[in-house]
Amino acid sequence: MSEATSEAFLDAVLRAIACTRNDGPDGEAYDRGVVEPARHIRDLEKEAGGRALTRDEVERVLGWLETVLDTKRVPEDEREHHRTRIAEAGGLTVVTRGPA
Repeated sequence: MSEATSEAFLDAVLRAIACTRNDGPDGEAYDRGVVEPARHIRDLEKEAGGRALTRDEVERVLGWLETVLDTKRVPEDEREHHRTRIAEAGGLTVVTRGPA
């Protein structure tokens, strides 16, 4: 993944997190399932400093995204929409669920 593609990928992931409606629980579950994963992604973005992400980093980001989507109880059709947009932005051929 190139530097430019990495930035577009991370932007698309963070946009998906920000744009999805929260139909999940509030409070502590939201902090653990949405706020913390989003913070991990932003921290990785800063750490990467514009360099290309490794495959492991991409998989971690996708895992964190799935944690957020699970916590927010996002319907599968909306998830697929976001996965497609993220794959296009990141130059990925397939976006699969990875470990959180």
